[in-house]
Amino acid sequence: MKWNLRERFAEFRKEFLTVVCRHPLELLLLLALTVTLIVCLEIDKEPNGPRLLVLGWGALLLLVVNRLAGCSVWRRIYWVAWTPLVPLFLWTGLPEWVESTQAIITFTILTPLALLACRRAVANERFVADALVYLRSAVLAMLFAYVAYGLFEATLWSAAYIFGFAEARWVVRLSADLFCVMQLFAAPMLFMMMLDRWDGARFGSSRVLEVLLNWVVSPAVIVYAALLYLYLLKILLTWSLPDGGVAYLVFGFTMTALMVKALRLQLEKPAFNWFFDRFSLLSLPIVALFWVGVVRRVGEYGLTEPRIYLLICGGVMTLCVCLFLSRRAGRYLHVVLAAWVVFSAVAYIPALEPERVALRSQARRVERIAARLGCLDAEGRLLHAPVRLADTVHREDYRELYEALEYLERDSAAIARFGMAESNELADLLPAQMRDYVRWGYQSEIDRVQLWIEMPAQVCIDPEGYSRCYVNLSSYDAGGYTFENDTLRIWLGEPHPLLEITGAELLKTQCARSGFDPAQGVEPAPEQALQLLDYRDDRCRILFQQMVIEHRDSVDRLYTEQIHSVWLR
Repeated sequence: MKWNLRERFAEFRKEFLTVVCRHPLELLLLLALTVTLIVCLEIDKEPNGPRLLVLGWGALLLLVVNRLAGCSVWRRIYWVAWTPLVPLFLWTGLPEWVESTQAIITFTILTPLALLACRRAVANERFVADALVYLRSAVLAMLFAYVAYGLFEATLWSAAYIFGFAEARWVVRLSADLFCVMQLFAAPMLFMMMLDRWDGARFGSSRVLEVLLNWVVSPAVIVYAALLYLYLLKILLTWSLPDGGVAYLVFGFTMTALMVKALRLQLEKPAFNWFFDRFSLLSLPIVALFWVGVVRRVGEYGLTEPRIYLLICGGVMTLCVCLFLSRRAGRYLHVVLAAWVVFSAVAYIPALEPERVALRSQARRVERIAARLGCLDAEGRLLHAPVRLADTVHREDYRELYEALEYLERDSAAIARFGMAESNELADLLPAQMRDYVRWGYQSEIDRVQLWIEMPAQVCIDPEGYSRCYVNLSSYDAGGYTFENDTLRIWLGEPHPLLEITGAELLKTQCARSGFDPAQGVEPAPEQALQLLDYRDDRCRILFQQMVIEHRDSVDRLYTEQIHSVWLR
């Protein structure tokens, strides 16, 4: 067939005029968005991102209203649908709202769902065909726009290189401006043009789609279903509860299977009808597995925002499975509308806000665990008493308590209710060998703990009663000091050691003097630390820069040390 450039141009011009007539407000918003961004780039001014985002989202919102109203009498609403965007655009709290969960749900979930539902296609075949029209139009619009942009860029920079104006500033500006035009105006315009062109179209069976669905995706779905049934059989035989993380696996499998079931409506000869025609019935045990896993996860660790959204998505998934138990009730449009209502309620009803619900759940979790550990006073505040080493048997509970407090840190009022400022305050009260596990889940040796004690940066030393002072002593120099075989020997340049003290005697003396017990596994108080680092007898005074005490197998010993100075009488 001969390709006529004039006919193709006339056809494009006709479709362009059709888009302008059908989508004038959308194009005006996209044009305002493009021009505003280009002007900001030309005058080197930082663009106002939230307001530009409102312009782009407003164009998509008007497209939803346009397709919902059609050419009926309700099209009058389309001409005034832009008015709510004006106060939103001028709102001083817009930047904070754009970064909120409400805005994210609105932009990424509610708007796409509204775009899917605006055609009001009750028949499943029509609904799936409309969804494929959206997908095909978006992909082809981006493809055409970026191919055209790439060809223009290649031509522009080739000409700039050949004729020697590659260093000109206007070349870079022209390239950036054209990118804005392609990204923000040309691609959306092509998308709307293709939507109008394929309005009401039905897609025939494609050989590629048929092979992909029938012989690649569908067998994989069936094998995965068999795997989940084997897991169910294992649970029944061992009479145990499913792991909490299996809920995510079940949700991903079920949604994939439902998507494949929808796409099979476009095939002339779909395979595995025996499985997909009865999928809702076959998936009921798997959905039950999902809810058992979710209930176990929530019961053990409380609610968090991701788990709340998992519950919401699981509810929509269960509704879809239950609706498709009946051929008359099973409609994708109804599932989309239900999802839109649920997510709208979660985003805009304060009592259902996931963050608030999760904070309440984690606060109850803190109360429950703290009461079990006996570290909650009569006023509901956590006791600030050091945890003894014997409490390592409860380290799992302390791990959960730390996780809950760490989650509550996003709300200062919630964590202040328990008399704490941050979860690290709890970690400071724990024995040293519990801290790594409680903070990060690391497994550490239960009966081995090392306490590192260091001298403060500034310390006052009274020289009265001492005639000589030695500083900057080295443990590597024979003239300094050594600590070997649990014995501290101080040479001070002499051929024989002037002072010789066993590590056990040194540690016993210092612990008795300071009242510190290493077996508790708790760091010493500042006053105790200074007394531990300050050794005195009738011959000398030794100040330690650092001391490491090891508690292992119920025995305390001086592991290593570093001397700051030695004072002799």
